[in-house]
Amino acid sequence: MKSNERLRNSKAVPSDKLEMLYRGILDTALDCIITIGSGGHVLEFNPAAERVFGFSRDEAIGKELADLIIPPRMREQHRRGLAHYLKTGEGPVIGKRIEIAGVRKDGSEILVELTITALKIDHEPLFTAYLRDITERVRNDRRRLAQYTVASLLAGSWTLEEASSAILQTIASIGDWALSGLWIYDETIGRLRCRAFLQAGSDNLKKFGQFSQTVQFRMGEGLPGRVWESNEPAWIHDVTVDKNFPRAAAAKETGLRGGFAFPLFAGRAVNGVIELFSHDFAEPDNDLLQLVAALGSQIGLFIERRRMEKELERAKENAEAASTAKDRFLAILSHELRTPLNPVLLWADGVLNQPGVDPEIEQGLRMVCRNIELEARLIDDLFDLTRIARGKLELRLQPADAHELVRHAIEIVRADLDSRHIQLSVALEATSHQVDVDPPRLEQVFWNILRNACKFTADGGAISIRSYSSAPNSITVEMTDNGVGIEPEFLEKIFAAFEQLEMRREGLGLGLAISKAIVEMHGGSIRAQSEGQGKGATFAVTLPAAPSRSQDEPTSTS
Repeated sequence: MKSNERLRNSKAVPSDKLEMLYRGILDTALDCIITIGSGGHVLEFNPAAERVFGFSRDEAIGKELADLIIPPRMREQHRRGLAHYLKTGEGPVIGKRIEIAGVRKDGSEILVELTITALKIDHEPLFTAYLRDITERVRNDRRRLAQYTVASLLAGSWTLEEASSAILQTIASIGDWALSGLWIYDETIGRLRCRAFLQAGSDNLKKFGQFSQTVQFRMGEGLPGRVWESNEPAWIHDVTVDKNFPRAAAAKETGLRGGFAFPLFAGRAVNGVIELFSHDFAEPDNDLLQLVAALGSQIGLFIERRRMEKELERAKENAEAASTAKDRFLAILSHELRTPLNPVLLWADGVLNQPGVDPEIEQGLRMVCRNIELEARLIDDLFDLTRIARGKLELRLQPADAHELVRHAIEIVRADLDSRHIQLSVALEATSHQVDVDPPRLEQVFWNILRNACKFTADGGAISIRSYSSAPNSITVEMTDNGVGIEPEFLEKIFAAFEQLEMRREGLGLGLAISKAIVEMHGGSIRAQSEGQGKGATFAVTLPAAPSRSQDEPTSTS
């Protein structure tokens, strides 16, 4: 009896302790927790929400959520959604994880990951929102993608004019830029001229871009000229009142306010400027400065490369000298791209190997290492394509286990698969899987295909890998995803260098073009199959199998 009584007492938690527990959970939660009632007014606003949005709990309690942290353009949509749920019990975002804009007390917008749950207490609906500020993560992802995209666009273009619109669009997408322009140094007049512009929106913006193409700037004149003179990025808080902005009247007419520009340079010489304009006032952004330093070097080196090639074309009677100069330039470009990466990677590795590293710092450093390694792979891809096109890519053939190379490729993307909950099934059943290949190159092929499968498969999707002996002396490795798919008429185009399909607009075809060349150099073939958009895709690589080993010969471990 006493035992039962103690048991009952141990299960009974006093209400005041429950309240303390509830308060403790709210106060220590890393994510924002906001509760509202059926009228849309805030009932709870935890410390994490105070930190993220800038409002104190006392300021937030009783306020309508729509007026508190929801951007003005989205407030009516929020109110209609709440009214619809109260009327029907249905809500498209209830219980789902979405990304949405929020607004802080100072008026600045952030991007948050949001989940909303609904419950009833005394027949009264209550809604709890769990929010996480992902602004920094998304911004970093966008900027890293921008650097990759610009590099790919440059590598796939013979002239800057070919890639200028796509480059300007990519750079403008980093922030809320309404118009961007490319200024190039014109040797014939000794001034900067606007060679291309890209606007998002009204015809007035287009008029401003067209007007910019009619003017030229000397060193120190206007926004492009001051960047040219200083060899440094420049911000203009409000271009309509800046004393050294000759296009102020045109900018005011189109509603442009903030301006930013950065130099394009090769070595220390500025050979162009990219400028960006916003409808909002411009404030300095240190992260953006770091990114444009890399982009300015990439684009400036490209401009310099094309200038050198034009000079070589004018001296084409000496073809051997032109080829040597191009090889030398590519070697310099490769070195310049790799040089900033190596010390960062060495430093990060060194810190990671030290005992007692804080877990959060360790996670950040591992992310730095992964991104640097991805950048190095990008550089390798760009120059692989050049070597393939010129017939200078060499294979170092040796016996290898194709199954092991597939497994290595899987491990490279394992973290991405796990983080996005993509289901992977593997059935390596080929009876002849010993091959004479260049192992790093064939692993590169498998990794490229698997990376694309991950990229174009939605979170929670599925990828399958299988191998089989398609003929007595061959092995076929198939990788299938249930992602966005490919329209049949584009199946052959995806293997062309830098071919960009609308349904796979994130992929420029660089990896597949290299993969096709590598497979064919091994005497094999690569093909793609898809029933169309939204129906997934299958990529199959077929290679000659090596003659069977004798019992005394070593074999790879499966």
